[in-house]
Amino acid sequence: MRKLRQRPRSDTLQNQPRRQNRAMGRFIYLLLLAGLMIGISNYVWGDRIFLRADGLILRERTHVAATSIVRIEEVAVRRGQRVSQGDLLLKIGSSELLDRIADYSTRNAELAEREAALRTRENLVTELLPLAEQRKTQTQRAVKELEGPAKEGVVTSQRFEEATIAAYAAKTEFVRLSAEKSGLAKEINALRAARGHSAEALDNLEQHYREGIITAAKSGSIGEQVPSVGEVFKAGDPILSVISGDPYVLAYLPPSYLFQLDQGMAVTVQSGRITALGFIAEILPVSQLVPPEFQNTFKPDQTFQLVRVEFEGSSPFPTSANVLVTRPGLKEKLWVWIERLTGATKEAENAVAQSKL
Repeated sequence: MRKLRQRPRSDTLQNQPRRQNRAMGRFIYLLLLAGLMIGISNYVWGDRIFLRADGLILRERTHVAATSIVRIEEVAVRRGQRVSQGDLLLKIGSSELLDRIADYSTRNAELAEREAALRTRENLVTELLPLAEQRKTQTQRAVKELEGPAKEGVVTSQRFEEATIAAYAAKTEFVRLSAEKSGLAKEINALRAARGHSAEALDNLEQHYREGIITAAKSGSIGEQVPSVGEVFKAGDPILSVISGDPYVLAYLPPSYLFQLDQGMAVTVQSGRITALGFIAEILPVSQLVPPEFQNTFKPDQTFQLVRVEFEGSSPFPTSANVLVTRPGLKEKLWVWIERLTGATKEAENAVAQSKL
């Protein structure tokens, strides 16, 4: 007997695509929800689990700051200019420093004059002291010689009294001159010390001022701040800076990171498409707030631990650039190695070309 095939119902055919679309929509929704949760978790806690630290490219800076109210009279450098140690940077004028130099010079002259007068008096007292001592001895001897005859009545009491008064006066003069000599010696020593301090202060001021000439203490390049002629700075204000030394990264780590971090560990420094290899040079035992450019509204302000990262080779980043410090992956290592190989090949080609010339 022939079996009849059951035909599908028209309403069933219409419901099948709806079920498939509903299942696909639910899958996409769950996938997006999972991706969103993973993204939020990575944004909030990812820095604690994986090494991913913001950092700044820095170099050592030697700051030139005003020590008093100064006026810029001449500027011999421009922003970014290379300078060598001892090169002229600025010429300044400071009426305050000049007044202080004049005051110290006047004080030194007054102290020298006072010391000269005291030494003259000391020399005079030194010459009078032996004479006073001799007179004291003579008058005391005369009193002793007249003491016996005065008792026997051979010498009048008036003469004995005059001898006694003369002896007392001679002794008093000797004591006074001795005390004066001692006091003069102490005062001269104090004046000598005051003159030494004043002369040292004057010498330091003159060396510091050096007629207003400011030179570079180290070789390097001029920073971004360069003053203009006529500009006035008060004490403590930075005038300019000289950037020197090799560049390094100051990275900011969250205070309770969970990944392992050791000194000497290899890291990758990235900024846009530029990548370079480095290593953890020092884990600094200090923390501070991150700079404003690394702060965001979703993370509260907190202190981050500082880490110094140095480059294995030369730095391809400009000073003050924002970078990201991560663990190097295979892709980054291969990319850096290719760049190094390309650079070494170019250097070899240049060397061969120069040798042919």
